[in-house]
Amino acid sequence: MKIWYLFCLTCITSLALAQTRDGNFHLDQEYKVAAKGTVRLNASDAKVTITGSARTTARVKVDREIGVKGLKFGSQEFRVEVNEQDGNLSIREYKRGSVSGVGYHHEKYTINLEVPEGVSLVIDGDDGDYRISSVNGSIELDIDDGDIELTGCKGNNFSIKLDDGNLRMDRGRGSLAIDADDANVEIRNGNFEKITAEFDDGDFVLETSLAENGNYFVSTQDGLVAMKILGGGGRFEIRHDDARIQAGPGFEVVERSENRTRITSPTGNARVEIRADDARVKLSR
Repeated sequence: MKIWYLFCLTCITSLALAQTRDGNFHLDQEYKVAAKGTVRLNASDAKVTITGSARTTARVKVDREIGVKGLKFGSQEFRVEVNEQDGNLSIREYKRGSVSGVGYHHEKYTINLEVPEGVSLVIDGDDGDYRISSVNGSIELDIDDGDIELTGCKGNNFSIKLDDGNLRMDRGRGSLAIDADDANVEIRNGNFEKITAEFDDGDFVLETSLAENGNYFVSTQDGLVAMKILGGGGRFEIRHDDARIQAGPGFEVVERSENRTRITSPTGNARVEIRADDARVKLSR
């Protein structure tokens, strides 16, 4: 009888190890976080959705499934650790090893966070897609390759680092910092007082009002810089090599040379500096 008990226990333990090493993981739980706390997320290769609302806790839902049809090789230990500390929340992914096979291989990995609308976000991700809406604290994103969409986020501080991918943003105010390699960025209905945006290649399409004494700096090598001014105005200084400059109605070109173009608008005193090597620059109102 004792031998049979040990055999059964061994089978159960082996099954548990198989479940923790096949790469599959599921979590759906609520955690404490302050109304204006910080939520930190470290993950890779996930489709992430973060939604802010009037709720008072954070719901963390993680689902990861790996399927292999055919011959299967290797194993992977995967887990997500969630820690509550001083009103903040930390969500960190850990994985070791890999699962591969001959035949069909499928991976589905989603992270859904429901958070109080006043929290701030700090996200570090390798790859993946990020959809963030109605989060009104500061937002700091460091993403290698992936697409980012920000909707209705009313904070005053946005810092985004992106290697390859796309960023779409609807609304935004305060300070915006973008550091991108080969990325396309589109921002609508902005009301920023300060912008620092540096690109290697890619298009930067920006709609924003210009604040009194605001400062705006854009640097790019190739691609397009298209700025639509929704309100305010100021002085635009464009330094360029082979760039093509186009200014619509409401702007006056006061200087044009081989490597510099200066443009003003009738009202406003914001300072806008654009450095473009072989890019196109378009200003409109």
